[in-house]
Amino acid sequence: MLYFCWELIAPAGGRMQWSTLVATAVGTVLGVLSTLIADHVRWRRDRSERERDTMLTAFTEYLRALSTARDAFSRAEASPGLVGKGHVALGDHGVYAAQQRLELVAQRAVVDKAGRATLKVLDFHDVVVAGHDAN
Repeated sequence: MLYFCWELIAPAGGRMQWSTLVATAVGTVLGVLSTLIADHVRWRRDRSERERDTMLTAFTEYLRALSTARDAFSRAEASPGLVGKGHVALGDHGVYAAQQRLELVAQRAVVDKAGRATLKVLDFHDVVVAGHDAN
């Protein structure tokens, strides 16, 4: 079988230029490698864009929920019995669910800042329901 293949590619004189065969093989390997590298670069770029979009969506949902809760708290009536119960209201507005989704995709620094923002809104809730002005 190998002899048959050799006969197909060998010139009529029986002597083949090895440099042509080697150059063809090297060119083929380089072509395959460059295609693989380009595909890998494209895959990494696409993956990075998907991760950024996922993080942006999670962060937007968290901020929307936190903003909705804060707005609701600013309209709350004074009710000293509700002081310390803002965590229930935050849960009702989906803040904790959105914060947990954010924790799955965001860097530690962003998660820490989100946690501090949630605590600030809880403090705001307690100030408003204790009877202080929301402004």
